[in-house]
Amino acid sequence: MEEDVLAQALSRIWEANLMEVELNDLKKIGKDLAEILTQRLKTEVDVKGGKLMLDDAIGVKEAKLQVKHALHQLRLSEDYRVLAEHHKIRIVKVERKSHYGDKEGTAPSPNQSLPYFFPG
Repeated sequence: MEEDVLAQALSRIWEANLMEVELNDLKKIGKDLAEILTQRLKTEVDVKGGKLMLDDAIGVKEAKLQVKHALHQLRLSEDYRVLAEHHKIRIVKVERKSHYGDKEGTAPSPNQSLPYFFPG
């Protein structure tokens, strides 16, 4: 009984010194991302479900920067953004919006391309 309480207390202490990186859609490449971050940060990176656990001593800014570099190395930097909040880093898919909608590639109408006043 005492061992269970001690184990739970130690796990809470250990998790308090960790930073989470939420993978969201990138759960399939979590191990690859963890391997790259281990090399770049020179610290242990654990994969737990859809999250990576990093040492909190690194700092949020440095961790965010290295996650961005790792995504670039995996050729995913144009499709995903890295957002940092306190001790959590989220990787979010970028939604691309077209400014022109369905009219892309069509010629402008005469009203748009001809001047209003015709000298006579």
